[in-house]
Amino acid sequence: MQRSLILGLFLLPFPAWAQDGKTEGTEAPRTVRARDGETVSLKLRVAEPGKNFLTVVTLPDPVAHVVSAWDPKDLSVEQEGKKLFLKLLSKAEGHLDIVTAGGAHVRLLILPAPASDPADSNVEVRLAPREAHEEKTSHRAGASGALLLVKAMRLGEVPPDATVRSGVSETLYSSTAIDIALLSVYETGRFRGYVLSLANKSDTEAYHVDVSRLQGERLVLVGAKDVVVHPRKSTRLYVVDWK
Repeated sequence: MQRSLILGLFLLPFPAWAQDGKTEGTEAPRTVRARDGETVSLKLRVAEPGKNFLTVVTLPDPVAHVVSAWDPKDLSVEQEGKKLFLKLLSKAEGHLDIVTAGGAHVRLLILPAPASDPADSNVEVRLAPREAHEEKTSHRAGASGALLLVKAMRLGEVPPDATVRSGVSETLYSSTAIDIALLSVYETGRFRGYVLSLANKSDTEAYHVDVSRLQGERLVLVGAKDVVVHPRKSTRLYVVDWK
């Protein structure tokens, strides 16, 4: 998918990290290899009075969305393309889940770095490669399986080989025109499916959903309940990626 799984459809706001005039460090990044879904630990320097410390995390693909239970007063998160810009504003710790445009799930464990220890300021996350035979097998069997998954997602059913995280209600994007929220995530052995709600906030203008703009190496299938969302109405989007 282009800029992200969902936000590639829309114009992103100019990120706050750029407005601050802060730039990433010139030091060589610490490279971490992890498999899809594995946890990557980061040690961040805690902000001091009048001074924040920036940590740049480079992902293998552009960021699609970030799932976070963090309080904004504890952690500042900005994104641009493949990069996450993190500032730990208080002495707190927790997880930050990222889904990339390629369908990868990267889980970050954010830890405060003690004053006497080095902190991460520049980290590159690389995914361990899949075995070649796994890729070939998956792609041969994929089309029919993805269609069955989308059908189940549209009907609100759970396939026998799937698990579902529902009731997520995570807002991915909000503007004066539309709201996009993540409603549920389907996990199977080969696929990850997303059910999204797109609400048109206009009182007078219809919103046209252009699913053709969602592209990516791991994208299998995109569907929409409606391609035209009338004023003050909503629709659902169904996106399936290779895991």
